Amino acid sequence: MLKKTTGIGMFVCLALAVAVGGQAADQKAISIGTGGTAGTYYAIGGGMAKLVSKYMPGYKLVVQATGASIENIHLVANKKVDFAIVMSDPAYFAYTGGREFKGKAKYPNLRAVMAGHGSMLQGAVLASSGIKGIADLKGKKNALGAPGSPSKFGAMAAMEAYGVKPGSYKDVYLTYAEMVQALKDGTIDSAWVWAGIPTSSILDLTSTAKANLLAIEPDKYPLIKKDHPYYGKAVIPAKTYSGQDKPVPTISCSGTLITYQDMPAETVYLLAKTIMDHTKELGEIHKAGYEWGLQTATEGVAIPFHPGAEKYLKEKGQLK
Repeated sequence: MLKKTTGIGMFVCLALAVAVGGQAADQKAISIGTGGTAGTYYAIGGGMAKLVSKYMPGYKLVVQATGASIENIHLVANKKVDFAIVMSDPAYFAYTGGREFKGKAKYPNLRAVMAGHGSMLQGAVLASSGIKGIADLKGKKNALGAPGSPSKFGAMAAMEAYGVKPGSYKDVYLTYAEMVQALKDGTIDSAWVWAGIPTSSILDLTSTAKANLLAIEPDKYPLIKKDHPYYGKAVIPAKTYSGQDKPVPTISCSGTLITYQDMPAETVYLLAKTIMDHTKELGEIHKAGYEWGLQTATEGVAIPFHPGAEKYLKEKGQLK
């Protein structure tokens, strides 16, 4: 029978356990803030931890479940965690002190490591509505997102690029499920969803009604990017949804791996290299991991890169 161990005895037992682990005692622990345990950020963080244990000798990445982007920004800026996954737009506003950070804490010590999987802006209308494009939404009822959600800003940016400015239409705020039902019922004219693809709300809409997705043509992208540097280009591939025969260009908001300014450059370089050299393995752990690669590493990043990440991305020709 094992005896209960307390005090110094417990310390000795723990020390022995660590020693038995061999190299574990010499590992440097670094931490990453993610999101809820059922979410994609947490799964991606767990995948990154596996890559670190395999390809970064001497390091261990500790995954921390959090309330996602806003909490993660505070945690990194205050050095409560070393790295975190956040959406690109709140990272930008935390750095500049705008939008949800206006009049509150401003965090100029935030630095980017890389961008990864993103949420795409998906605007939908009924095929019977007569609406051919975003410019036709003037004077219409447009559902921009859930009450209080920052997702409305993407839809507003897209419409403004087509001259559909606030005040020229009726903005409505509903959950994604509610807006799809309202579109079917004819009580709104367009529904705007920020999500990965395919997303359940648009799948529901297109499988039960004839609907069209609204394209954001590439020539409008510079107009959007000028005032919203945290958005990236994206395309919804053909056949993603029922009745969608052609690719639909849109914008995205990427999940971004961030750290703080004085995190050692060597650590950041090794982590960036570990992730981007083994994107396929990360994708095999979670499908969103396939998007954490060189091709998307700089898309929508609107805060300065950490020198360690910058070094790796320059070596790979992704930054000048």
